[in-house]
Amino acid sequence: MNKYIKSLIITILCGLLFSCGFKPLNQKNVGLINLQNITIEGDQRTAYILKNNLSLISNKESKNIYDAKIIITKNKSNKIKDKSGKTTRYGLTLSVQLELVDEINSKELRNTFTRSSDYDVATIHSDTINNENNATRNIIENITSDMNTFITLRMRGQ
Repeated sequence: MNKYIKSLIITILCGLLFSCGFKPLNQKNVGLINLQNITIEGDQRTAYILKNNLSLISNKESKNIYDAKIIITKNKSNKIKDKSGKTTRYGLTLSVQLELVDEINSKELRNTFTRSSDYDVATIHSDTINNENNATRNIIENITSDMNTFITLRMRGQ
């Protein structure tokens, strides 16, 4: 009898959880825009990641058809130097200019997204490169999130 009650409770809970109508927030944003052509100028590695991330929100069945042009500017600067003049911390700034052009209505949407981060110089050069790559990856994730929010708000406002 005890096993029967437990299995009944588990079955009821599963039924309630699966039929509650829950949908992830990001799923509402799918299908708002169709990005036909994405042209990118700048750092190729960053461009590849941004293009893939933007392709995730693009839907070929959407009525909002846009061409996207992205210009990426990556700037690495010395942030902190020690007494001997060696750099111990770098600053990395990534600026992405997004231009969406609607060919049908000749509307243009433009925005610039800028994020920056710092990373330390390690004793081993490969660790310094890993630190730079991690900082770049974090900046790209933040910029992608900003771009998705911008596109979502603009497409819903139409």
